Amino acid sequence: MSIRCVTTLLFCCLTVTLHAESSLMTNLQQRLDEILANGNVVLNTNTAQKEKELKYSRPDTHAPAHLMGAHLHSPSERMIEYKYMNMSMTGLFEGETQLTNMEVLNNYPSTMVVPERMSMEMHMLHYMAGLTDDITVYIMPMWLSNTMEMTPYMDNGMGMKMPMPTQTRQNSGFGDLPFGALWRLRSDDDQSTELIMNIGFSAPTGDIDGKTTSPMNPMMQIEYPYPMRLGAGTWMARPGITWNKYNEDSSVGLQLQTNIALGKSDAGYAPSDIYRLNGWYSKLFSEDRTWAYTLRMEGVWASDFQGQDPQLEMMQMGDPPMTIAQMNPAANGAFKGGQFINFGYGVIKSLKDGSRLNFELAHPVHQDFRGLQMGTDWTISASWSKSY
Repeated sequence: MSIRCVTTLLFCCLTVTLHAESSLMTNLQQRLDEILANGNVVLNTNTAQKEKELKYSRPDTHAPAHLMGAHLHSPSERMIEYKYMNMSMTGLFEGETQLTNMEVLNNYPSTMVVPERMSMEMHMLHYMAGLTDDITVYIMPMWLSNTMEMTPYMDNGMGMKMPMPTQTRQNSGFGDLPFGALWRLRSDDDQSTELIMNIGFSAPTGDIDGKTTSPMNPMMQIEYPYPMRLGAGTWMARPGITWNKYNEDSSVGLQLQTNIALGKSDAGYAPSDIYRLNGWYSKLFSEDRTWAYTLRMEGVWASDFQGQDPQLEMMQMGDPPMTIAQMNPAANGAFKGGQFINFGYGVIKSLKDGSRLNFELAHPVHQDFRGLQMGTDWTISASWSKSY
């Protein structure tokens, strides 16, 4: 074989070898790119999951203590919560003005009983269960305790009304039963922004027919005035919608929540429809990110009652005879509704076991009542919750 042939053969072999090595390197590069791409997907997925878990461990993923229906739970996750609320009321208002007892008696001559103070306590057991990533159901049985102090007045026969000793009435029992479902309508991939719809209702399980001793006649039993009753007496629709936005160390939220009567009670009246618009700001303020403070503004609009309880419209003994509704402003269904603005501030604490403590104190900023109604002093809301 000539040198030329050998050289040609060696060149051919070298060319084939280099081509094979080039193809091998190309395949290796493609495979390496695929591995890196898959690794980035896994890395991104894990990062998003960690960001999601970190977000839900923050205290401010729950709304201020006075609110509900503002967060969801993952599938198979459950939450149990004990929630306490106490509203304190003092004095009678007409429009924006607080009246003295003598002004009430002079402006409304039929008045024989003046409500002085009232407290409304609520003990609620809130249960939530995640069905899917975007749907959570809830139910919240509650126990109510309403206490009212009132001063009866007697005519002295000379056209003057004299005060009698202040009396206290108390009514306790199970209230109405809220339940429903929360549905996430939309959110970012990391759920830093979300829109949640509340499809809620309230069953009329609270008693509205309870009786108490008349402050004017200890031998007579009369039905409780409206604020002392334990329920609405009818089914209520409670639709709402919430928008949440979570930042690095703070969050904001907006919520519209309604309470709309679906009919009249067996006693012949429908309570006020109520519309609540809330906006809040939460800020993490501890290095371990387990404390947050909350600031909340609320606007409330309440409609008039539709109809009145005939038991409170029955004539009572007297000269001249008057109805319970005429004698006691709290029993007058015409004195309902108004517009109100409230301001609340509080704190939320995430505990090491994954539970949360939530507290808020709220005060009225503006109160405008339709008719004589008791004014609100303050409202305390507190809760402990645990997801599992």
